[in-house]
Amino acid sequence: MNEKISNALNWRYATKVFDVDKKVSAEDIKTILESAHLAPSSFGVEAWKFFAIENPEVRKKLREVGYDQAQITDASHLVIITQRTDAQNLATELVERLNKITGASVESLDGLKEMVEGSVKSKTESGTITAWLTAQTYIALGMMLETAALLEVDACPMEGFLNEGVDEVLNLKEKNLRSVSMITLGYRGDDKHAGHLKTRREYDDVIEVI
Repeated sequence: MNEKISNALNWRYATKVFDVDKKVSAEDIKTILESAHLAPSSFGVEAWKFFAIENPEVRKKLREVGYDQAQITDASHLVIITQRTDAQNLATELVERLNKITGASVESLDGLKEMVEGSVKSKTESGTITAWLTAQTYIALGMMLETAALLEVDACPMEGFLNEGVDEVLNLKEKNLRSVSMITLGYRGDDKHAGHLKTRREYDDVIEVI
């Protein structure tokens, strides 16, 4: 398993050119999306939502606000990663979810609720709430990238788009959401970047054991 993970991570790269004729199976896409669904988040609040865009017309509109990047329409699948903008509701939703799934009483979860509410309030007052919510989504993005690599599905994480444009196309503002990133999924085509050696810093330069 160690070798499989290492090989997959060395194999993956940010794919720019996709084979438009090759489609990722429904099973593999479900597994990749499930990795986002199961991703960890601070306090377990899951302050995100993921949009799997299948409608070709919507994808064309997203390409228009995505600096005309071909992978938005050429890749087999496109997922938009968004963050919640109504952080004030996260604590109550978390308690309700725990009550429903675990059977724990709402009263027994008062301490957790107060802690989450206090954290949200502190971050809101300090002006760091958006950064905190945004950071959470990159955990899920990383999970999808690794899962895709293990399935030998090519992917490209993307931030290069007009957030306001994507938000408008998907009506995100009225859903209390804001776009953060995209991930395109499929199989590499005639891409000059495919097979390039990794140009990472040396392991010992970035990993220090204390």
